[in-house]
Amino acid sequence: MRVIRSFKPYLTVLSLMTAVFISGLVGCASSSEVSEVMNYPADIPQPYLTLEQVIEGAQDTPEGLFSRFLGMIVGPERKFTLNQPTDMVVDQKGRLLIVESEAGYISIYNEVEGEWVNSERVRLPEILHPTSIAAGPDKIFVSDLMGGTVHILDYEFNLVGTIDHAEMQRPGGLSYDGHSNRLLVADPPANRVFVFSPDGEYLAQLGRGGHSHAVLQSPIAITVDAANGNIYVLDGMARKVKQYDPEFQFINSFGEYDQVPGSFAFPKGIALAIDGTLFIGDAAFGNIQMFDPTGALLFYFGETGSGRGQFLMPRNLFIDQEQRLFVADPYNNRVQIFRYFAQ
Repeated sequence: MRVIRSFKPYLTVLSLMTAVFISGLVGCASSSEVSEVMNYPADIPQPYLTLEQVIEGAQDTPEGLFSRFLGMIVGPERKFTLNQPTDMVVDQKGRLLIVESEAGYISIYNEVEGEWVNSERVRLPEILHPTSIAAGPDKIFVSDLMGGTVHILDYEFNLVGTIDHAEMQRPGGLSYDGHSNRLLVADPPANRVFVFSPDGEYLAQLGRGGHSHAVLQSPIAITVDAANGNIYVLDGMARKVKQYDPEFQFINSFGEYDQVPGSFAFPKGIALAIDGTLFIGDAAFGNIQMFDPTGALLFYFGETGSGRGQFLMPRNLFIDQEQRLFVADPYNNRVQIFRYFAQ
């Protein structure tokens, strides 16, 4: 792979919030396929990725302060599909599940003739502020930012359990480890990743003790290599990706803080493709960077904005078995879906 040499430094907080406001006003309320093919890179016969679909929308209920203010501007008659989606997963039934953190919903999509179509939305009173979602063979897991817990649902979206470990402070990013059949929970303020059985039994934790390189400062997101069980943790404050084996022994790490390609400013999402390529989303840069397992930069795409293929502080990433890359773009109120052609 080659590295495309075009990189825009991250915006200031003020300009980002301005962009958030503008995008809320102009966001399109639809779930649609991309009318014009967008390839990355655009100038080679066999691109690495193609933008396939954008599931988009803005607030449909005045839940939060920003939503209420937006409703005053655009009026209550506008109805939309998504409300600040922060994470998504494709479960064992082939459904795309998207958590809407602002509205507190889980939106359910089914694939119809190659396009994801919304079938229903689910809201449980026990889940106050869903942030991340993961799926096992027969259970769905949702982290609750306000409640400080992780809820366990069956595939009919009935609440069957709650994980409320004494040492957890604010559970965030979730990843189901199919290799070892366990749930990994990133907890940034606790500086640890907690490990539970599918039934919520505490098993272990990583991020404290041992070699200094293995210590976590603020784990944001996690992904697991289904082939060998290796765990990749995105450590936000350290601006590093840290790799552990299935027994939680530290292997290596890469990354540093900077404003140039191959570095991180505000990394928020991580996903692993079948060929070992790591995708890292950076909210400050508004792009997605691609690395090999050693940390060598392969490619990057996207920039801050509200157009297709652009991102406004992207959050979690997910890659399904079909090698489709899902990017949560919460402040554009949408999820963008790319097809990755493994190299």
